Amino acid sequence: MAKKKKGISPIIWIVGLLLIATALIVIFRKDNKAKAVRVLLEAAEKRQIVESVYASGKLFPATEVEITSNVSGTIVELLVEEGENVKEGQLLAKIDPEALASVVERASASAKSARAQLGNIKAQKDQLLVQLAQAKANYDRNKTLFDEGVISKAELETIETSFRSTEANIAALDESIRSAKFNVESADATVREQQKNLSQTSIFAPMSGVVSKLYKKQGEQVVGTIQMAGTPILKISNLSSIEVRVDVNERDILQLNRGDSADIELDAYPNRKFLGLVTHIANTATGLSTMALTSDQVTNFEVRILMSQESYKDLQLDPNKPPFRAGLSASAEIRTNSISNALSLPIAAVTSREDEQAEEQLKKGEEIGLKEYVFVQMADSVRLQEVQTGIQDDRYIQITKGLKTGEQVVVAPFDAISKKLEQGSIIEAVAEKELYQKTKEK
Repeated sequence: MAKKKKGISPIIWIVGLLLIATALIVIFRKDNKAKAVRVLLEAAEKRQIVESVYASGKLFPATEVEITSNVSGTIVELLVEEGENVKEGQLLAKIDPEALASVVERASASAKSARAQLGNIKAQKDQLLVQLAQAKANYDRNKTLFDEGVISKAELETIETSFRSTEANIAALDESIRSAKFNVESADATVREQQKNLSQTSIFAPMSGVVSKLYKKQGEQVVGTIQMAGTPILKISNLSSIEVRVDVNERDILQLNRGDSADIELDAYPNRKFLGLVTHIANTATGLSTMALTSDQVTNFEVRILMSQESYKDLQLDPNKPPFRAGLSASAEIRTNSISNALSLPIAAVTSREDEQAEEQLKKGEEIGLKEYVFVQMADSVRLQEVQTGIQDDRYIQITKGLKTGEQVVVAPFDAISKKLEQGSIIEAVAEKELYQKTKEK
């Protein structure tokens, strides 16, 4: 009897199908892995963000005085040297006083002459007053005689004319006396002025500080008058109070306010920061008077930052040797805003893309708008998520809308965020070290 032919077992069919499915899944995953973009993920977290403006400039004394000459002459004594410490009221220099001493003598002589003239006029008046009294008595006597018919009217009128003439002469002398007094006052004022000029041949320090600059040497000529600034002789700087003057770009200047705090770095003191406060913000751009209206020149505004003495008091070991020099190079980080517990991401995580209505805007001739997005992890792909941002520091940017705390967001590499990734792109999350090692190998 012939044997019955057996069919393929159902178990074998099931195993075969499973093997085929497994192979397909492996192939699909390999294909997806080949297409996946290697990225670094980071969770959105709450941080303190401090927004800052960076600027560079030079160090200056907060108070400095340029000593100029108020009189003309030759410097006969220069009693200080550059870099020397001076005290308020200390004699710094002398200008030849001989010419001005002669001027004072002439002014004094003119004043004495004016006083003598005034005295002479007063003596003349006293003399006329005596004559007036005699003329008045003579008039009164002859008036009585006229009333009695002893003398004629013509005789009385002659006597009266003499009396009235003496009165007029006294009135004229009163005006002369007033004018002479003015001459005396003017002469006295001239004496005082010339005496002041003479006193200014000795130049004293108006404040304590360091002689930071000598413009003139002993024996050189200087020119000066009361009406105009004279020749600079030297400059005194008070280096116990220091400020940094920096140029801030027009894009940042409106963010600054007086009282903003700052960290200051000096090239002369590497790896050290000094504290400061903004005390002055210029209202006019630097060099505006010489700047062309259509110039492509960068527009900057001067900002002054007063350094806190507490931040460098340990450097002031010798009171006669200040720790700074005017003109040292400086850079400043000015803190303009600060927010605590701000939901934030690394700046590189945020990218700008064209608005969805870009084509319609282009057709209408409107300016194409840009919106800000991040890529949020969704399993092994990403979701393009629109966000709104706030302030930022040098590492992180505030997310004010569109994201929740803890969501995983693509933060690197930059070229993937800015160019490669799209809505639904497949990603492979890797560690930072692995990501950049792979980039270096490529």
